[in-house]
Amino acid sequence: MLHIHILQDTFFKSSTAFSETLNSGQKSLIKAGTKLPIKSYFRQNNHYSVKLAAEQGSVGKAGFFFDDHVQVEEIRGVWLTNVDSDILKSKDNLKAGLEKLKNLGFNTLYLVVWNKGYVFFQSQIADNIFTADEETLKKINLEKELVGRDLLAEIIEINQTKKYNFRIIAWFEYGLMVPPAAPLVAQKPDWFMLTHQQKNTVDGDGNWRLNPAHPEVKDFWVSLIREVVRNYEIDGIQLDDHFAIHHAKFLPNGTKNFDFSMGFDSFTIKLFQEETGSVSPLSNPQLAKFKDWRKEKLTQLVRLIFKTIKAEKDDCILSISPNPLGFSIDHALADWKAWEKEGLIEELALQVYRPNVPSFEGEIDKSEVKAAREHIPTVIGILTGLRPSDRRVNFQLIQAQTQETRERDFAGFAYFFYSSLLDHIPTTETVADREKKLAQILATDQFV
Repeated sequence: MLHIHILQDTFFKSSTAFSETLNSGQKSLIKAGTKLPIKSYFRQNNHYSVKLAAEQGSVGKAGFFFDDHVQVEEIRGVWLTNVDSDILKSKDNLKAGLEKLKNLGFNTLYLVVWNKGYVFFQSQIADNIFTADEETLKKINLEKELVGRDLLAEIIEINQTKKYNFRIIAWFEYGLMVPPAAPLVAQKPDWFMLTHQQKNTVDGDGNWRLNPAHPEVKDFWVSLIREVVRNYEIDGIQLDDHFAIHHAKFLPNGTKNFDFSMGFDSFTIKLFQEETGSVSPLSNPQLAKFKDWRKEKLTQLVRLIFKTIKAEKDDCILSISPNPLGFSIDHALADWKAWEKEGLIEELALQVYRPNVPSFEGEIDKSEVKAAREHIPTVIGILTGLRPSDRRVNFQLIQAQTQETRERDFAGFAYFFYSSLLDHIPTTETVADREKKLAQILATDQFV
Protein backbone atom coordinates (compact mmCIF):
# COMPACT_ATOMS: atom_id res chain seq x y z
CA MET A 1 0.00 0.00 0.00
CA LEU A 2 1.16 3.50 -0.77
CA HIS A 3 1.34 6.27 1.81
CA ILE A 4 0.93 10.02 1.67
CA HIS A 5 3.32 11.96 3.88
CA ILE A 6 2.18 15.21 5.49
CA LEU A 7 4.97 17.82 5.28
CA GLN A 8 3.27 20.52 7.36
CA ASP A 9 0.08 20.96 9.31
CA THR A 10 -2.69 20.89 6.73
CA PHE A 11 -6.31 20.07 6.15
CA PHE A 12 -7.85 17.05 4.51
CA LYS A 13 -10.77 18.70 2.73
CA SER A 14 -14.02 17.74 1.07
CA SER A 15 -13.25 20.05 -1.88
CA THR A 16 -10.44 22.11 -3.40
CA ALA A 17 -11.86 25.32 -1.91
CA PHE A 18 -9.68 27.39 0.43
CA SER A 19 -9.71 25.74 3.84
CA GLU A 20 -10.79 28.97 5.60
CA THR A 21 -14.01 28.94 3.58
CA LEU A 22 -14.95 25.42 4.74
CA ASN A 23 -16.76 24.57 7.96
CA SER A 24 -15.46 22.05 10.50
CA GLY A 25 -17.44 19.23 8.96
CA GLN A 26 -15.78 19.79 5.60
CA LYS A 27 -12.17 19.59 6.75
CA SER A 28 -9.99 17.64 9.13
CA LEU A 29 -6.65 18.89 10.50
CA ILE A 30 -3.73 16.54 9.84
CA LYS A 31 -0.48 17.21 11.69
CA ALA A 32 2.95 17.40 10.08
CA GLY A 33 4.82 14.11 10.12
CA THR A 34 1.69 12.00 9.75
CA LYS A 35 1.83 9.15 7.26
CA LEU A 36 -1.51 7.92 5.92
CA PRO A 37 -2.11 4.80 3.80
CA ILE A 38 -3.93 5.59 0.54
CA LYS A 39 -5.79 3.53 -2.02
CA SER A 40 -5.47 5.93 -4.96
CA TYR A 41 -4.73 9.51 -5.93
CA PHE A 42 -4.60 11.97 -8.82
CA ARG A 43 -3.83 15.65 -9.29
CA GLN A 44 -6.56 18.28 -9.56
CA ASN A 45 -6.27 22.08 -9.32
CA ASN A 46 -3.05 22.24 -7.27
CA HIS A 47 -4.37 19.48 -5.06
CA TYR A 48 -4.13 15.75 -4.67
CA SER A 49 -7.51 14.06 -4.86
CA VAL A 50 -7.02 11.11 -2.51
CA LYS A 51 -8.90 8.03 -1.39
CA LEU A 52 -7.57 7.04 2.02
CA ALA A 53 -7.56 3.54 3.44
CA ALA A 54 -9.28 4.80 6.62
CA GLU A 55 -11.68 7.64 7.33
CA GLN A 56 -10.43 10.98 8.56
CA GLY A 57 -13.04 12.65 10.72
CA SER A 58 -16.22 13.91 9.09
CA VAL A 59 -14.56 14.16 5.65
CA GLY A 60 -14.36 10.38 5.38
CA LYS A 61 -12.01 8.55 3.01
CA ALA A 62 -12.28 10.69 -0.14
CA GLY A 63 -10.93 14.23 -0.12
CA PHE A 64 -8.20 16.68 -1.07
CA PHE A 65 -4.78 17.80 0.13
CA PHE A 66 -3.02 20.92 -1.10
CA ASP A 67 -0.17 19.46 -3.15
CA ASP A 68 2.63 21.57 -1.62
CA HIS A 69 1.78 20.22 1.83
CA VAL A 70 2.16 16.50 1.04
CA GLN A 71 4.26 13.92 -0.77
CA VAL A 72 3.25 10.51 -2.10
CA GLU A 73 5.48 7.46 -1.96
CA GLU A 74 7.06 6.27 -5.18
CA ILE A 75 5.44 3.24 -6.82
CA ARG A 76 7.95 0.38 -7.05
CA GLY A 77 6.35 -2.41 -8.98
CA VAL A 78 7.16 -5.72 -10.59
CA TRP A 79 5.12 -7.95 -12.89
CA LEU A 80 4.68 -11.57 -11.78
CA THR A 81 3.89 -13.87 -14.69
CA ASN A 82 3.84 -17.63 -15.10
CA VAL A 83 5.55 -17.40 -18.51
CA ASP A 84 9.29 -18.21 -18.35
CA SER A 85 9.09 -17.97 -14.55
CA ASP A 86 9.47 -20.21 -11.54
CA ILE A 87 8.07 -17.92 -8.84
CA LEU A 88 4.46 -19.06 -9.37
CA LYS A 89 5.20 -22.77 -9.69
CA SER A 90 4.66 -23.41 -5.97
CA LYS A 91 3.39 -21.60 -2.93
CA ASP A 92 6.83 -21.94 -1.35
CA ASN A 93 8.38 -20.21 -4.36
CA LEU A 94 5.77 -17.48 -4.03
CA LYS A 95 6.51 -17.02 -0.33
CA ALA A 96 10.24 -16.77 -0.97
CA GLY A 97 9.76 -14.37 -3.87
CA LEU A 98 7.49 -12.02 -1.96
CA GLU A 99 9.84 -11.98 1.01
CA LYS A 100 12.69 -11.03 -1.31
CA LEU A 101 10.70 -8.28 -2.96
CA LYS A 102 9.62 -6.85 0.38
CA ASN A 103 13.19 -6.87 1.72
CA LEU A 104 14.42 -5.15 -1.44
CA GLY A 105 11.86 -2.35 -1.05
CA PHE A 106 9.09 -3.02 -3.57
CA ASN A 107 5.50 -2.02 -2.79
CA THR A 108 3.41 -3.04 -5.82
CA LEU A 109 2.76 -6.43 -7.43
CA TYR A 110 1.12 -6.89 -10.82
CA LEU A 111 0.02 -10.52 -10.59
CA VAL A 112 -1.12 -12.42 -13.68
CA VAL A 113 -4.70 -13.65 -13.28
CA TRP A 114 -5.64 -14.29 -16.94
CA ASN A 115 -3.45 -16.13 -19.40
CA LYS A 116 -4.16 -18.27 -22.47
CA GLY A 117 -7.90 -18.46 -21.87
CA TYR A 118 -7.63 -19.40 -18.19
CA VAL A 119 -7.99 -17.42 -15.00
CA PHE A 120 -5.82 -18.10 -11.97
CA PHE A 121 -8.54 -17.56 -9.39
CA GLN A 122 -11.79 -19.29 -8.51
CA SER A 123 -14.28 -18.36 -11.19
CA GLN A 124 -17.80 -19.27 -12.15
CA ILE A 125 -17.42 -17.27 -15.36
CA ALA A 126 -14.26 -18.55 -17.04
CA ASP A 127 -12.31 -21.77 -17.26
CA ASN A 128 -9.70 -21.90 -14.54
CA ILE A 129 -7.00 -24.08 -13.11
CA PHE A 130 -9.48 -25.85 -10.82
CA THR A 131 -11.35 -27.39 -13.72
CA ALA A 132 -8.31 -28.18 -15.87
CA ASP A 133 -6.13 -31.25 -15.90
CA GLU A 134 -2.44 -31.48 -16.69
CA GLU A 135 -3.04 -32.71 -20.23
CA THR A 136 -5.38 -29.83 -21.08
CA LEU A 137 -2.91 -27.24 -19.84
CA LYS A 138 -0.10 -28.91 -21.74
CA LYS A 139 -1.92 -28.26 -25.03
CA ILE A 140 -1.76 -24.53 -24.46
CA ASN A 141 1.67 -24.54 -22.83
CA LEU A 142 0.55 -23.75 -19.28
CA GLU A 143 2.55 -25.21 -16.42
CA LYS A 144 1.21 -28.34 -14.70
CA GLU A 145 2.14 -26.81 -11.35
CA LEU A 146 -0.79 -24.41 -11.70
CA VAL A 147 -3.44 -27.15 -11.56
CA GLY A 148 -5.74 -26.81 -8.56
CA ARG A 149 -4.27 -23.56 -7.26
CA ASP A 150 -5.77 -20.12 -6.71
CA LEU A 151 -2.76 -17.86 -7.26
CA LEU A 152 -4.62 -14.70 -6.36
CA ALA A 153 -5.83 -16.12 -3.04
CA GLU A 154 -2.33 -17.39 -2.27
CA ILE A 155 -0.65 -14.05 -2.81
CA ILE A 156 -3.31 -12.19 -0.81
CA GLU A 157 -2.91 -14.65 2.07
CA ILE A 158 0.87 -14.27 2.13
CA ASN A 159 0.59 -10.50 1.90
CA GLN A 160 -1.82 -10.31 4.80
CA THR A 161 -0.19 -12.95 7.01
CA LYS A 162 3.27 -11.44 6.67
CA LYS A 163 1.92 -7.87 6.80
CA TYR A 164 3.90 -6.96 3.69
CA ASN A 165 1.29 -4.38 2.63
CA PHE A 166 1.95 -4.78 -1.08
CA ARG A 167 -0.48 -3.15 -3.47
CA ILE A 168 -1.93 -6.12 -5.37
CA ILE A 169 -3.07 -5.39 -8.91
CA ALA A 170 -4.83 -8.23 -10.76
CA TRP A 171 -3.20 -8.24 -14.20
CA PHE A 172 -5.17 -9.66 -17.14
CA GLU A 173 -2.01 -10.39 -19.08
CA TYR A 174 -3.30 -11.94 -22.29
CA GLY A 175 -6.05 -9.37 -22.81
CA LEU A 176 -8.16 -10.37 -25.81
CA MET A 177 -5.69 -13.05 -26.98
CA VAL A 178 -6.61 -16.73 -26.59
CA PRO A 179 -4.64 -19.68 -28.03
CA PRO A 180 -6.65 -21.90 -30.42
CA ALA A 181 -6.29 -24.96 -28.16
CA ALA A 182 -8.01 -23.21 -25.24
CA PRO A 183 -11.51 -24.49 -24.37
CA LEU A 184 -12.97 -21.02 -24.88
CA VAL A 185 -12.22 -21.19 -28.61
CA ALA A 186 -14.02 -24.50 -29.01
CA GLN A 187 -16.97 -23.36 -26.87
CA LYS A 188 -17.44 -19.89 -28.37
CA PRO A 189 -15.85 -19.73 -31.86
CA ASP A 190 -18.19 -16.89 -32.88
CA TRP A 191 -16.71 -14.66 -30.17
CA PHE A 192 -13.51 -14.23 -32.16
CA MET A 193 -12.48 -11.88 -34.95
CA LEU A 194 -11.03 -12.66 -38.37
CA THR A 195 -8.22 -10.83 -40.14
CA HIS A 196 -8.54 -9.05 -43.47
CA GLN A 197 -7.16 -12.26 -45.01
CA GLN A 198 -9.97 -14.19 -43.28
CA LYS A 199 -7.64 -15.92 -40.86
CA ASN A 200 -8.11 -16.44 -37.15
CA THR A 201 -4.60 -15.50 -36.10
CA VAL A 202 -2.23 -12.60 -36.49
CA ASP A 203 0.94 -13.46 -38.40
CA GLY A 204 3.55 -14.92 -36.09
CA ASP A 205 1.79 -15.25 -32.74
CA GLY A 206 -0.79 -18.01 -33.31
CA ASN A 207 -3.48 -16.53 -31.05
CA TRP A 208 -7.14 -15.83 -31.76
CA ARG A 209 -8.62 -12.48 -30.65
CA LEU A 210 -11.85 -11.95 -28.77
CA ASN A 211 -14.17 -9.44 -30.40
CA PRO A 212 -14.83 -6.42 -28.12
CA ALA A 213 -17.79 -5.42 -30.32
CA HIS A 214 -19.62 -8.70 -29.64
CA PRO A 215 -22.25 -8.29 -26.88
CA GLU A 216 -21.50 -11.70 -25.38
CA VAL A 217 -17.79 -10.88 -25.20
CA LYS A 218 -18.65 -7.64 -23.43
CA ASP A 219 -20.81 -9.56 -20.94
CA PHE A 220 -18.01 -12.07 -20.42
CA TRP A 221 -15.45 -9.39 -19.56
CA VAL A 222 -17.79 -7.38 -17.37
CA SER A 223 -18.79 -10.53 -15.46
CA LEU A 224 -15.18 -11.64 -15.11
CA ILE A 225 -14.03 -8.27 -13.78
CA ARG A 226 -17.00 -8.02 -11.42
CA GLU A 227 -16.24 -11.48 -10.06
CA VAL A 228 -12.61 -10.83 -9.19
CA VAL A 229 -13.24 -7.35 -7.74
CA ARG A 230 -16.15 -8.61 -5.64
CA ASN A 231 -14.48 -11.75 -4.32
CA TYR A 232 -10.86 -10.74 -3.72
CA GLU A 233 -9.17 -8.03 -1.67
CA ILE A 234 -7.24 -6.39 -4.47
CA ASP A 235 -6.17 -2.80 -5.07
CA GLY A 236 -6.79 -2.73 -8.78
CA ILE A 237 -7.31 -4.33 -12.17
CA GLN A 238 -4.75 -3.98 -14.95
CA LEU A 239 -5.27 -4.36 -18.70
CA ASP A 240 -2.18 -4.28 -20.90
CA ASP A 241 -1.11 -4.02 -24.53
CA HIS A 242 -2.90 -7.25 -25.48
CA PHE A 243 -6.26 -5.71 -24.65
CA ALA A 244 -6.37 -4.58 -28.23
CA ILE A 245 -7.70 -4.93 -31.75
CA HIS A 246 -4.78 -5.66 -34.04
CA HIS A 247 -4.71 -3.14 -36.89
CA ALA A 248 -1.36 -2.43 -38.52
CA LYS A 249 1.82 -4.44 -38.50
CA PHE A 250 4.92 -2.25 -38.56
CA LEU A 251 7.53 -3.49 -41.01
CA PRO A 252 11.32 -2.96 -40.76
CA ASN A 253 11.31 -0.59 -43.75
CA GLY A 254 8.92 1.77 -41.94
CA THR A 255 5.77 0.80 -43.84
CA LYS A 256 2.63 -0.80 -42.42
CA ASN A 257 0.98 -4.07 -43.41
CA PHE A 258 -2.80 -4.42 -42.95
CA ASP A 259 -3.26 -8.03 -44.06
CA PHE A 260 -3.64 -9.14 -40.45
CA SER A 261 -5.84 -6.26 -39.33
CA MET A 262 -8.62 -7.72 -37.16
CA GLY A 263 -12.39 -7.25 -37.33
CA PHE A 264 -13.15 -8.49 -40.84
CA ASP A 265 -15.47 -11.31 -39.81
CA SER A 266 -19.08 -11.19 -40.98
CA PHE A 267 -20.50 -10.26 -37.56
CA THR A 268 -18.26 -7.21 -37.14
CA ILE A 269 -18.66 -5.98 -40.70
CA LYS A 270 -22.46 -6.30 -40.52
CA LEU A 271 -22.57 -4.41 -37.22
CA PHE A 272 -20.30 -1.69 -38.63
CA GLN A 273 -22.52 -1.23 -41.67
CA GLU A 274 -25.71 -1.20 -39.59
CA GLU A 275 -24.35 1.43 -37.22
CA THR A 276 -22.61 3.67 -39.75
CA GLY A 277 -24.30 3.07 -43.10
CA SER A 278 -20.84 2.70 -44.60
CA VAL A 279 -19.56 0.39 -47.31
CA SER A 280 -17.85 -2.85 -46.40
CA PRO A 281 -14.20 -2.35 -45.37
CA LEU A 282 -13.15 -5.62 -46.98
CA SER A 283 -11.98 -3.80 -50.10
CA ASN A 284 -10.00 -1.28 -48.05
CA PRO A 285 -8.54 -2.45 -44.70
CA GLN A 286 -7.24 1.08 -44.10
CA LEU A 287 -10.71 2.64 -44.21
CA ALA A 288 -10.51 5.47 -41.66
CA LYS A 289 -14.14 5.19 -40.60
CA PHE A 290 -13.72 1.48 -39.85
CA LYS A 291 -10.53 2.13 -37.89
CA ASP A 292 -12.24 4.79 -35.77
CA TRP A 293 -15.34 2.63 -35.26
CA ARG A 294 -13.31 -0.33 -34.01
CA LYS A 295 -11.24 1.96 -31.79
CA GLU A 296 -14.47 3.24 -30.25
CA LYS A 297 -15.70 -0.34 -29.68
CA LEU A 298 -12.56 -1.06 -27.66
CA THR A 299 -13.07 2.18 -25.73
CA GLN A 300 -16.67 1.21 -24.99
CA LEU A 301 -15.49 -2.03 -23.41
CA VAL A 302 -12.88 -0.21 -21.32
CA ARG A 303 -15.64 2.17 -20.23
CA LEU A 304 -17.86 -0.76 -19.20
CA ILE A 305 -15.02 -2.36 -17.24
CA PHE A 306 -14.26 0.91 -15.43
CA LYS A 307 -17.93 1.36 -14.46
CA THR A 308 -18.12 -2.26 -13.30
CA ILE A 309 -15.09 -1.85 -11.04
CA LYS A 310 -16.46 1.35 -9.51
CA ALA A 311 -19.89 -0.19 -8.92
CA GLU A 312 -18.25 -2.96 -6.89
CA LYS A 313 -15.47 -1.09 -5.06
CA ASP A 314 -14.97 2.59 -5.57
CA ASP A 315 -11.40 2.48 -4.24
CA CYS A 316 -10.31 -0.32 -6.61
CA ILE A 317 -8.42 1.28 -9.52
CA LEU A 318 -8.21 0.56 -13.23
CA SER A 319 -4.59 0.49 -14.36
CA ILE A 320 -3.64 0.37 -18.05
CA SER A 321 -0.24 -0.83 -19.27
CA PRO A 322 -0.04 0.01 -22.99
CA ASN A 323 2.67 0.67 -25.53
CA PRO A 324 3.66 4.25 -26.42
CA LEU A 325 0.73 6.13 -27.92
CA GLY A 326 1.52 6.18 -31.64
CA PHE A 327 2.13 2.45 -31.79
CA SER A 328 -0.74 1.75 -29.40
CA ILE A 329 -3.25 3.50 -31.67
CA ASP A 330 -2.02 2.31 -35.08
CA HIS A 331 -1.12 -1.23 -34.04
CA ALA A 332 -3.70 -1.95 -31.35
CA LEU A 333 -6.45 0.70 -31.74
CA ALA A 334 -5.96 1.44 -28.04
CA ASP A 335 -6.16 5.21 -27.54
CA TRP A 336 -5.02 5.42 -23.93
CA LYS A 337 -4.66 9.20 -24.18
CA ALA A 338 -8.41 9.50 -24.83
CA TRP A 339 -9.10 7.04 -22.00
CA GLU A 340 -7.00 9.10 -19.62
CA LYS A 341 -8.74 12.33 -20.62
CA GLU A 342 -12.15 10.72 -20.09
CA GLY A 343 -11.15 9.62 -16.60
CA LEU A 344 -11.21 5.89 -17.32
CA ILE A 345 -7.58 5.32 -16.29
CA GLU A 346 -6.47 5.75 -12.69
CA GLU A 347 -2.91 4.56 -13.26
CA LEU A 348 -0.86 4.47 -16.45
CA ALA A 349 1.97 1.92 -16.48
CA LEU A 350 3.56 2.73 -19.84
CA GLN A 351 5.69 0.00 -21.41
CA VAL A 352 8.90 1.74 -22.46
CA TYR A 353 10.93 -1.31 -23.39
CA ARG A 354 13.92 0.24 -25.13
CA PRO A 355 17.46 -1.13 -25.65
CA ASN A 356 19.30 2.07 -24.73
CA VAL A 357 18.90 5.28 -22.74
CA PRO A 358 18.41 7.78 -25.61
CA SER A 359 15.45 5.89 -27.11
CA PHE A 360 14.04 5.43 -23.61
CA GLU A 361 14.29 9.17 -22.92
CA GLY A 362 12.67 9.94 -26.25
CA GLU A 363 9.54 8.05 -25.22
CA ILE A 364 9.13 9.30 -21.66
CA ASP A 365 9.66 12.92 -22.78
CA LYS A 366 6.74 12.87 -25.23
CA SER A 367 4.01 15.43 -24.60
CA GLU A 368 1.22 12.90 -24.04
CA VAL A 369 3.29 11.14 -21.37
CA LYS A 370 4.04 14.43 -19.61
CA ALA A 371 0.34 15.34 -19.75
CA ALA A 372 -0.66 12.02 -18.17
CA ARG A 373 2.00 12.46 -15.47
CA GLU A 374 0.48 15.80 -14.46
CA HIS A 375 -2.92 14.19 -13.89
CA ILE A 376 -2.73 10.53 -12.86
CA PRO A 377 -0.03 8.31 -11.37
CA THR A 378 2.17 7.49 -14.36
CA VAL A 379 4.49 4.55 -13.91
CA ILE A 380 7.24 3.75 -16.40
CA GLY A 381 7.54 0.10 -17.33
CA ILE A 382 11.19 -0.96 -17.67
CA LEU A 383 12.21 -4.17 -19.42
CA THR A 384 14.59 -6.22 -17.30
CA GLY A 385 14.99 -8.90 -19.94
CA LEU A 386 13.48 -12.05 -21.36
CA ARG A 387 14.47 -15.62 -20.58
CA PRO A 388 16.55 -16.45 -23.71
CA SER A 389 20.22 -15.77 -23.00
CA ASP A 390 20.47 -13.26 -25.86
CA ARG A 391 17.48 -11.24 -24.56
CA ARG A 392 18.72 -10.52 -21.06
CA VAL A 393 19.39 -6.96 -19.92
CA ASN A 394 22.45 -5.84 -18.00
CA PHE A 395 21.84 -4.07 -14.72
CA GLN A 396 23.64 -0.94 -15.80
CA LEU A 397 20.86 -0.21 -18.32
CA ILE A 398 18.12 -1.05 -15.82
CA GLN A 399 19.68 1.32 -13.30
CA ALA A 400 20.11 4.11 -15.85
CA GLN A 401 16.50 3.89 -17.03
CA THR A 402 15.28 3.85 -13.42
CA GLN A 403 17.28 6.99 -12.73
CA GLU A 404 15.92 8.76 -15.83
CA THR A 405 12.41 7.92 -14.62
CA ARG A 406 13.05 9.33 -11.17
CA GLU A 407 14.61 12.52 -12.48
CA ARG A 408 11.37 13.34 -14.30
CA ASP A 409 9.20 12.99 -11.21
CA PHE A 410 7.07 10.12 -12.48
CA ALA A 411 4.89 8.29 -9.96
CA GLY A 412 7.28 5.36 -10.07
CA PHE A 413 8.47 2.44 -12.15
CA ALA A 414 7.66 -1.22 -12.70
CA TYR A 415 10.01 -3.94 -13.87
CA PHE A 416 9.02 -6.54 -16.45
CA PHE A 417 9.41 -9.09 -15.10
CA TYR A 418 10.35 -10.82 -11.80
CA SER A 419 12.37 -13.70 -13.22
CA SER A 420 14.40 -11.61 -15.66
CA LEU A 421 15.08 -9.15 -12.85
CA LEU A 422 16.15 -11.65 -10.19
CA ASP A 423 16.61 -15.11 -11.74
CA HIS A 424 17.48 -15.23 -15.44
CA ILE A 425 20.18 -12.57 -15.60
CA PRO A 426 23.17 -12.07 -17.91
CA THR A 427 26.02 -14.53 -17.39
CA THR A 428 28.32 -11.58 -16.66
CA GLU A 429 26.43 -10.93 -13.41
CA THR A 430 25.63 -12.91 -10.28
CA VAL A 431 22.23 -12.97 -8.59
CA ALA A 432 23.79 -11.88 -5.30
CA ASP A 433 25.50 -8.88 -6.89
CA ARG A 434 22.34 -7.86 -8.73
CA GLU A 435 20.25 -8.05 -5.56
CA LYS A 436 22.82 -5.92 -3.76
CA LYS A 437 22.75 -3.22 -6.44
CA LEU A 438 18.96 -3.31 -6.61
CA ALA A 439 18.75 -2.92 -2.84
CA GLN A 440 20.95 0.17 -3.09
CA ILE A 441 18.57 1.75 -5.61
CA LEU A 442 15.59 1.07 -3.36
CA ALA A 443 17.28 1.74 -0.02
CA THR A 444 16.07 5.30 0.42
CA ASP A 445 12.50 6.54 0.35
CA GLN A 446 11.47 8.41 -2.78
CA PHE A 447 8.48 10.72 -3.13
CA VAL A 448 6.54 12.46 -5.88
